[in-house]
Amino acid sequence: MLVLAGVPMRRIFYICALLPGLVMTSAALAGQFDNAHPVALNNGFNHVVLGGHKTTIVVAKRENYNAHSFSMATIYTQGPSDSPDEPAWNVVPVFNVDPKDQYERLYLLKGGGADCLLHDFRIFTSAHAATTWLIRAERDMKLSYADAEPVHFYVYRLKENKDGEIGRPPVYFEFDHRVDASKPYCDVDEAMASELGVR
Repeated sequence: MLVLAGVPMRRIFYICALLPGLVMTSAALAGQFDNAHPVALNNGFNHVVLGGHKTTIVVAKRENYNAHSFSMATIYTQGPSDSPDEPAWNVVPVFNVDPKDQYERLYLLKGGGADCLLHDFRIFTSAHAATTWLIRAERDMKLSYADAEPVHFYVYRLKENKDGEIGRPPVYFEFDHRVDASKPYCDVDEAMASELGVR
């Protein structure tokens, strides 16, 4: 099987066919999250249920001793195990659609500069929501951290690998679509609040 940058060619052909319809406006996101609500995350171990799976989200700070420290989050679910007495923990990665982007992310970032956040994310879920969502917000970086620049929201669905597809873990986030902010922002949290009503 042909592979490009770690991505099977059949998946790249599928991606290329989808790309024209993947970019949306922020107005098109209204009602996207059904009855889901953002998951509150704190530094340390956060125990939640995502898509019916017991999940632990570990948030830790990477101290820089300057204005550019950042936080990273890794997501784990309990999965199949060879021993019922020793439940196995599996990483929940984030798969992107564009081969030019980092195809598989094993962690999520929140950070930027003293003035503005350039990277952040939100996870949406509830007992009544049909889908668990992830929004990853990214601001373009050009001249400085303090400038207003285009902001992009990458939206993902939580999926299960019920058929044991090779190369996929038991539970993962799959790219669904991208939403571009209607105007430039300095801070991605401000953009999410203003454009998507997400805080």
